[in-house]
Amino acid sequence: MMKFLKFGVGTVFLLLIIFVVFWVFFVDVLVENVIEAKGTEILGAMVELDAADLSLFPSGLLLTRVQATDPEKPMTNAVDIQRIAMSLDVLPLLWNRVIVEEMSVEGVQFGTNRATSGVIPGAKASLKAEKPFSIALPTLEIPDVKKILENEDLETVKLIDTLKADIQHERDIWKKRLKEMPGKEQYNKYKQRVKALKKSAKGGIGGILGGVEEVQSIKKEIELDVTQLEGAQKEFKEKIALLKTRLTQIKSAPQRDVQKLKKKYNLSADGLSNVSQMLFGSHVGPWFRQGVVWYERLKPYLEQGQGSPEAETSGSSDEPGVEFLIRLAKVSLILEAGEMSGTVHNITPAQAVFGEPLTFMFSGEKLKGVNALTFDGTLDHRQAARSSDQVQFTANGYQLKGVTLSQDKKWPISLNNGAADVTFTAELQGQDVIANGTGLLTALNVSAGGSDDSNPLTQSLSRAISDISQLSVNADVTGTLKQYDVSLESDLDDILQKAAGKMVSDVASKFSQKLQAQILAKTKKPIKDLQTSLGALGPVGGDLSNRLTENNQLLQGLLKQKLPKKLLPGGLKLPF
Repeated sequence: MMKFLKFGVGTVFLLLIIFVVFWVFFVDVLVENVIEAKGTEILGAMVELDAADLSLFPSGLLLTRVQATDPEKPMTNAVDIQRIAMSLDVLPLLWNRVIVEEMSVEGVQFGTNRATSGVIPGAKASLKAEKPFSIALPTLEIPDVKKILENEDLETVKLIDTLKADIQHERDIWKKRLKEMPGKEQYNKYKQRVKALKKSAKGGIGGILGGVEEVQSIKKEIELDVTQLEGAQKEFKEKIALLKTRLTQIKSAPQRDVQKLKKKYNLSADGLSNVSQMLFGSHVGPWFRQGVVWYERLKPYLEQGQGSPEAETSGSSDEPGVEFLIRLAKVSLILEAGEMSGTVHNITPAQAVFGEPLTFMFSGEKLKGVNALTFDGTLDHRQAARSSDQVQFTANGYQLKGVTLSQDKKWPISLNNGAADVTFTAELQGQDVIANGTGLLTALNVSAGGSDDSNPLTQSLSRAISDISQLSVNADVTGTLKQYDVSLESDLDDILQKAAGKMVSDVASKFSQKLQAQILAKTKKPIKDLQTSLGALGPVGGDLSNRLTENNQLLQGLLKQKLPKKLLPGGLKLPF
């Protein structure tokens, strides 16, 4: 008995020593490795942890210096967290659940430098580098009209060639059809048959009865010919009307060519109607695209657990994993402008299990370069197929300094100083996105153009921009996360169009006059030839009319007037 007790106590004591050694020397390293591996897998770039300390009494976890690499910039941290501390509930561990009532996240920074690259071998960047844009400014030089017309395919010329071919085609068709339709030869045959009827009337009762049948036959044949000729005449008139309409349209085509070429060679101020899209869109577009990329990285980890598509398709219900919930995270952010604080509620990859959406709220006041910032939202993925997310952001009194709006060498633009009040809202229903951003820019100091600029147009535009002290900007995003459109407009477009309008209008007028004169000279004779060619179809209509007239006269007059009214003794009349 004593030996058994000694053996039992010794075994327990040995196991306790092994557990203590493992906990002291290995458990923290194991936790650290798991966090780094899982974080790297989720992010697609290196996640590093200086230290992890898992304690039993009291139960909790402390993480020191968490660095998450920006996948697009391997030498920069997307997020750099100095300290994360949390307490753990022990009892839920029995049901494979980790529940953290409160977590403290301290010293969160963005865009810090890394000592070594955090790129993962084989990883590809998801964002494409933005290409520099060039502003399409209208020119004040009149292009060489002669050279333009030598190289351009004018719509007028194409229409003339097409109509010319169609008129010739119609002439060939009607020439052939006239040969196939009842004409003079057929008309003469009818006359001969009618003449023969007169003789038959003198041949007794047999000749009279035979004549009646012949009259009926001739009448039906002439009526059929008249119907055929009337149909052909109607069709011919419709063809001629259509050809005349096309000829009328061709006469106005030179003006359309003038307008088209004016736009092509930028001789209008319309090109300045989308300057806001280029100047401000080059900042808004990449910012929104980056937000979409980070959202799509996060989204799969909001929709795990029971009830989610991932759970239903992966078979995870047979081997349930550990589910965790962080009820409250208190976060302190360290920005260039100062410190912000905020809270995040219900952090879990299994919203369907715990039944609560993720919500967050961050705010800061009297920061350096901005009076107030707020950022809040809700990410509801409790039903993955009908996820619903809302995000709001406001910035009041945001100071603008040294913002490059255009790097275009022919017309650089810089926003030197100013202030902005910005509001942004976004709503996601599944993959559908609707977002709107508005901004009021005040106390602006904008410089444009270079000191060596000799172009009178850009000089005028630069003066107009330099006089701007206030602007309103509006941006809308619609579509899906995979394919969306960003449209942006501001007061700047109207200001620039007015500044350039008079100068461009004078040049455009001279260019238009030269273009119109040259195009009319080039198309005058071909259009006149079309009129002549179309007129050559006139005899076809005349021929059809003559044939109809002859046949109608024969039908209505010849039979009645040339044949005796009484062909039988006693006054028996013909039955027609």
